[in-house]
This record gives sequence, C-alpha cells and structure tokens, in this order.
Amino acid sequence: MTRRITLNLDLNENDLDALQAVLSNPAAVAKAIAPSDPREQIRIVDVLVEMAGGVAKALAHVMANAIDKQIVSSEERRGRAT
Repeated sequence: MTRRITLNLDLNENDLDALQAVLSNPAAVAKAIAPSDPREQIRIVDVLVEMAGGVAKALAHVMANAIDKQIVSSEERRGRAT
C-alpha cells in the first residue's frame, strides 16, 4: 500500500544543508542504519531518493516564488519612479 505524506519543515540554512547532505548520500545513510541487511538498505535508499525529489521540487517552488516577488517588487518601484 502506498501512502502520500506531506511534510512542512521550517529549516534554517544550516538545517537545510544538513538535510541535503543526508538526502544526497542515501547509500551511506542506509549502510549506517542497516549495515547487515541489504533489503532494508534498498528500502531506505528508495525512500531517501523519493524524499530528495520532493525536497528538490519544493525548493524549486520556493525559489520561483522568491523570484516572482523580486520581479513584482522591482516593477512596483519602477511604477512609483515614473
């Protein structure tokens, strides 16, 4: 059975860097958690890869929103200057 899980995380830059380090090294994490269980390692890697994709998508969305806000702010400043 597949379950969809939605997470809301409030992370500072250091925490985000730590999360990205974990998600970018799924095999190392899996070996640390289940050193003698290859099947569990595969499951852990799969979950971390899935999480990494979700985090990447969320970060792209956050960045797009930040860029949009900068554009709107810039246009508003230009509108006031004319």
